[in-house]
Amino acid sequence: MNFYIASGFQNLTLVKNMSLEIQKVLGWNLTYDWTKNERAITFEELVHIGTKEYKGVMDSDVVIVILPGGKGCHTELGIALGGNKCILLYDPCDVLDNYMEATTFYYLPQIKRWNGNILELSDLILV
Repeated sequence: MNFYIASGFQNLTLVKNMSLEIQKVLGWNLTYDWTKNERAITFEELVHIGTKEYKGVMDSDVVIVILPGGKGCHTELGIALGGNKCILLYDPCDVLDNYMEATTFYYLPQIKRWNGNILELSDLILV
């Protein structure tokens, strides 16, 4: 199973830890590890990173979105929706409970909520 994790730089440690855990426990393949990037400071870097992140989403079977996220995270969510990917929304900061922070797209029926228990992932993607 191929997976991608979309989130913001503020969740960098969580993304790293979660991706390592999923790889270790489930044996899934991370399609692209954006946490190894520094923030882009040139247009060329934006193109390079954006291309890799787009490919990472498109090559995945499952896209995990960790809230809160920024512009890039929400763009990746849109790519995943358009690509009919299995999308799991992980919300450790309760963004979904605050309608002023949430976007309508978080509530689409094809997006599944997930509490972060790695062992549940295999069952969730089959539903």
